[in-house]
Amino acid sequence: MTERAKPLLWVLVGGALIAATLLAVSFVLLTGSLAHAGTLLSSVSMCVVSLAKTRTLPLGLFLPIVLAFGSAVSLVRTLRRYREERRLFTSLPLEPVSEGDLAEVARAESLDVYRTAASRPAAFCFGLLRPRIVFTSGLLDRLSNDEQVAAFWHEAQHARMREPLRCLLARLASATFFWLPVLRDIFDRYTLVRELDADRLATSKASARALAGALHGVAATSPLVGAVGFADFAAARVDRLLDPAVPLPSLFKRTRLALSLCAVALLGLAFTYPTNVAVSKYVRMQPMTMKVHVLTPTGIHTELVACSM
Repeated sequence: MTERAKPLLWVLVGGALIAATLLAVSFVLLTGSLAHAGTLLSSVSMCVVSLAKTRTLPLGLFLPIVLAFGSAVSLVRTLRRYREERRLFTSLPLEPVSEGDLAEVARAESLDVYRTAASRPAAFCFGLLRPRIVFTSGLLDRLSNDEQVAAFWHEAQHARMREPLRCLLARLASATFFWLPVLRDIFDRYTLVRELDADRLATSKASARALAGALHGVAATSPLVGAVGFADFAAARVDRLLDPAVPLPSLFKRTRLALSLCAVALLGLAFTYPTNVAVSKYVRMQPMTMKVHVLTPTGIHTELVACSM
């Protein structure tokens, strides 16, 4: 499974759904009803009321609130970055590639390939529903015809599989629930396996040498959010091209796995053993009454005495 992209994507999405379910269950159990747990705002208000009246903070409810708020912020930031890059891509001046071996192969496959006047060497596939393949002038000028064709077949695989849409879904799942770092490991493996699948098609249609030469031209390019870039995990892919028997790196990093287990354990303890934590030296307590037995010459009388702490 670790070298198959589709199962990894489903595992990643499933992990994100489990994380969301844990947060929802914790809110329901800690607030006592589904109505009070309906919104994050209502849970925050419960913490504020508890803090104002008793100078205590319900730690069991506070922890899920912090995680949910952090997840919401991370989701918004990822979507905003995607929107910014998407806006940049749509504003690029695109010119259809109409000459050379690259244009002939693209026409034979009924795929459109575009060229944009940018000096940065890059090739990418963008568009959620109708992906488009784009090469920069900086990359086309430094690649031979065979290398251009190899890079095209790689991006053609991404376009056919609608990888920009899948990649966005996977990135949102791992970024939203950042407090489960193990999802980041799964996302990295999904990205690598996705690129290896495209490399296999490229080598079968062109050659491993041509693809390695194309990868060499973009090896130092940073990854993109709004598109599937040709440079993703370039170094690891070149190693696999040179030696197909090279094993992939370990799927999970021990530190991230340990942090993920700790986050799940803390969330479980939060609604299993809820507690209130005093946030002030002087904690306001509700007035209490106690029974006092008083011995008098006429007998024993019981009185209720108010006391405070």
